[in-house]
Amino acid sequence: MFSFKPIKEPQQESCCSTTSDSCSTESHDCCSPQPKGKAECPLCGKPAKGVLVKTLEHLLTDETKAKLDSLEGFHYCKTPTCEAVYFRGDEVLRQDALTVTVGLKEDASPATVCYCFDWTKEKIKAEIEATGKTTALEDIKAKMQDPGCSCEILNSSGQCCLGDVGKVVREISVKHGV
Repeated sequence: MFSFKPIKEPQQESCCSTTSDSCSTESHDCCSPQPKGKAECPLCGKPAKGVLVKTLEHLLTDETKAKLDSLEGFHYCKTPTCEAVYFRGDEVLRQDALTVTVGLKEDASPATVCYCFDWTKEKIKAEIEATGKTTALEDIKAKMQDPGCSCEILNSSGQCCLGDVGKVVREISVKHGV
């Protein structure tokens, strides 16, 4: 019989490979895998994706992290009208538990949609009003190549923002008849 050796995939750089002290606490393991599947938000009932431990490690306040026994198993609720940002079972973390404003939540100001390159709903709207278009997507895509992005630790969802930015661009364009 044949036996196959798995090909070792190149390791993606994680926050644990940096010299930053923010990931080296004994109580938090920033290299834990993202929870699989979706869970229902206890506040709004909508499905939510799991979030990486390193996302929480970088975005939760020190006070919030100190109160938690672990950062594993949390999910991110992206429903704009829901007060929950992260949850694990019935445990809910709201905006005040974070060091950044969650731009996709209703009434967020600034309403950041790209944390790596500082694109907000307000900036996109102003550019569309002034020029009839926005360069947000092109700018983000170019900067993703150089210098590169850090969505996993800067974006509250822990994921790439391009889908959300595209949705915001379409919504604002429609409102302005573009």
